[in-house]
Amino acid sequence: MAEVGGGGTRQKHWNAGPERKHWKHLYDEVVSTEICVGCSACVVACPHDVIEMQAFRPVHIKEEGPDLPPPEEQGPDYCIHGEKSCSLCAMACLRLEPAFDAIEKLLYGRRRKHPSEPWGVTREIWLGRATDPEILKKGQDGGVVTAMLAWMMENAEIDGACTAKPRDDIPWLDEPFLATSKEDLLISAGSRYTYSSNPLAMKEAAQKKLKKLAMVGVSCESTAVREMQAEGIKRWSKMVKFVAGLMCNETFQYEPFINEIIIGRYGIDLDKVIKINVKGDVVVTLNDGSPDIRIPLKECQVYANDWCHHCPDFAAEHADISYGGIGEIGSTICLIRTEYGQDVWDRAVAVFFFKTRPSTESPKGMKVLDALAKKQRRRVGPFESHAAGRWPVREVLDRMKVEYIEEQLDPEAYAAKQAAKAEKAAAKKAKDAAPAG
Repeated sequence: MAEVGGGGTRQKHWNAGPERKHWKHLYDEVVSTEICVGCSACVVACPHDVIEMQAFRPVHIKEEGPDLPPPEEQGPDYCIHGEKSCSLCAMACLRLEPAFDAIEKLLYGRRRKHPSEPWGVTREIWLGRATDPEILKKGQDGGVVTAMLAWMMENAEIDGACTAKPRDDIPWLDEPFLATSKEDLLISAGSRYTYSSNPLAMKEAAQKKLKKLAMVGVSCESTAVREMQAEGIKRWSKMVKFVAGLMCNETFQYEPFINEIIIGRYGIDLDKVIKINVKGDVVVTLNDGSPDIRIPLKECQVYANDWCHHCPDFAAEHADISYGGIGEIGSTICLIRTEYGQDVWDRAVAVFFFKTRPSTESPKGMKVLDALAKKQRRRVGPFESHAAGRWPVREVLDRMKVEYIEEQLDPEAYAAKQAAKAEKAAAKKAKDAAPAG
């Protein structure tokens, strides 16, 4: 149930169905259909500690007890707590009827405009570059995410950041990490392009009784935290003070991306790799000063995680500030979204924690942002449970559903209808452009 408006009134958001959903529905509609993003929000939200992450998928732990069927008779979608009354895991899921209306009204007071705001609601857009040489060296592009978090810790805005760091036993594979110092942030700085369920770090933060967290995550993880907030899962959502969203087109499966391509196909020694970036190609930087190794992105995209193909949000639209290394090397493009995001940005800039330039100085970057955001919206079909992430206006989504059915029933008639609409629109555009008289 999503809170929409003041006065404590709670009602279901418009894209939710009438049925109370719980683990069975989450498993059947999201996990088993492979649209689960592995964000771990359901694991965090579960008050019974019966869901855990295994290979980036939530798995229900079989329980034993007098009121339960034998473990061997419990299917993967069975949960006694869900059968009785618990729905928290389903409420936290950003793929199971997500509360986009409630989320964006809480953050911005309105929904994203369609189609004029493809990258989401923004207040300002800047290019940034950290001024701390140590941060700049370790950061992915301009180092602004690390610099912002370091400034927030230094000024007691946050007492920890849920982020990711490379595992000690498997090189270039990330794991959730709770950073509580600048030194921790430097360990976690940079991108590895393999997935990490960062919200899991909230559990460690709770054990340490931290109360002012930053959540650092790609689009799905940013929205997962806001979903808990919109659904009133306060135990966890109240801990998060700041959301740093990382623009993301896709993440890669570790084994084929690292072992088959980078090590096997290109013979790269991981011990020499200091940075992996995506700039049209996958760019690998080594510590020996040799030229960067460029790997065609198409070679890697076949190993993108399947769940990424169902994500409509490139620009992490539900963050306080979204960050991306697009358009030019050495700078971070920063989308200031919320009132709090604007506040901390202005204060950090005022003390010169990073240099800034107007986004108008990077027309290429803005063009890439626009193109990637629009392209990613098109990933979602009208009957997917999170279709409202692509079509924020209910009437438009309803029309898309009708058109989809028409196309499936009679493709030729649908194509002719669309061609006629396009011809009519072109004629109107030509008429409007013609000189008067």
